[in-house]
Amino acid sequence: MNLNIELTHKNNETMLACTGRLDANSAGHLNDYINNLVREGHYSIALNLTGIEYLSSAGIRTLVNQYKNLASVNGMFYIAEMSDNVRQVLDMVGMETMLSKKPEPQSVEKPKKEEKNEHLLDNYKFSIIDSREDKKTILNLFGNPGIIPDKGYSSEQARTIQSGDKLFSLGLGAIGESFDECRQRFGEYIVAGKNAAYLPADGSQKPDFMQSSGKLVASLIGLYGISFTENYSWLIRFEPQRGHNSIGFSTLINHISEITGKQDFALVMVAESGGLVGTSLNASPVTNTDIFSFPEVKNNVNFTTEPAHNKMLTLSTGIIASKNTKEAGSFVRPLNDNGQHNGHIHSMVFPYTPLKRTNIDLYEIIDYLFENSELTDLLHLTNDNREINGIGESRFVQGFCWITPIESIKHQHAK
Repeated sequence: MNLNIELTHKNNETMLACTGRLDANSAGHLNDYINNLVREGHYSIALNLTGIEYLSSAGIRTLVNQYKNLASVNGMFYIAEMSDNVRQVLDMVGMETMLSKKPEPQSVEKPKKEEKNEHLLDNYKFSIIDSREDKKTILNLFGNPGIIPDKGYSSEQARTIQSGDKLFSLGLGAIGESFDECRQRFGEYIVAGKNAAYLPADGSQKPDFMQSSGKLVASLIGLYGISFTENYSWLIRFEPQRGHNSIGFSTLINHISEITGKQDFALVMVAESGGLVGTSLNASPVTNTDIFSFPEVKNNVNFTTEPAHNKMLTLSTGIIASKNTKEAGSFVRPLNDNGQHNGHIHSMVFPYTPLKRTNIDLYEIIDYLFENSELTDLLHLTNDNREINGIGESRFVQGFCWITPIESIKHQHAK
């Protein structure tokens, strides 16, 4: 590596003294180094570039991206000192003034700390960032997940799902105007506010999405689905204490249930992945052939053979229900063998992006991810509990959960 980085801390600032070349070969190293610092909670970062002898466009891109990323989460990033070569290059591209000016620290009103708003469980800190009156949502279920291993779906089960304000939905669907247009592409989908995304089951393994804009309303054709209006009662941040790297999804849910006192709730979560375990279809369920039969299942269904997308940013949504909640029926499965809860969760995967620690807004995050990042995958989270080769459940490092209690469940059965 032709770049050396030395780390020091002064007051509330993290100083990185860089020596060598900041080019295409080393820019990624600096980018990852800074991302790791942000993951650890260092949001004020200054650079000493007096030891940088060469700066390329790739290096400039890293500097600008980190400046924007930290500014977007109320952090601070600037070049405190630089060599003449660096100054000359930045001046020629019009970035010297922006990157060298120390931003004014933003004053953030700290919420009054109340002991009851923080819970230390399994060496994870759960903080109630915001709580409201007992807001609730009505859960709408449509279609029949049980058709998949039976006879396949037909046009009679299809319906249009339109995006909408605070609407969240997940299930099987595809972006298109009609059942026939989508018949070879139906796969896992998520609707999140004004955004609709799905993973086509056509073998491409590349998710696609649509955003509402002006008169265009993002929509898709669904075969079965779960829908609710996000109207959270609790916003909870979870983060590891020293020596702990990630928490299992079922354990996370058990603690959230304990903190809120709720067994049945809708969930929206933005979190850093510690490794996802899940499935996605690689063949459309519009068929009379059982796509789960052996050996066809090996080609028809994608299984994570090891925890995937470690350290990526995830946007997950779905429902959690007590094992005694019969109304959820075939839409939910046990989160693990010994847990108290069933669930149905889909997760979208994006490159890691730092998050605000205060004044966080769910829809601001969603819009930013769809407009400025790349949707790389979409999975139905599962628990691989096979005795010998099972890889367990999804794990998460840190993040935020928006929790909306379920008031009632309405089920419109498939025809």
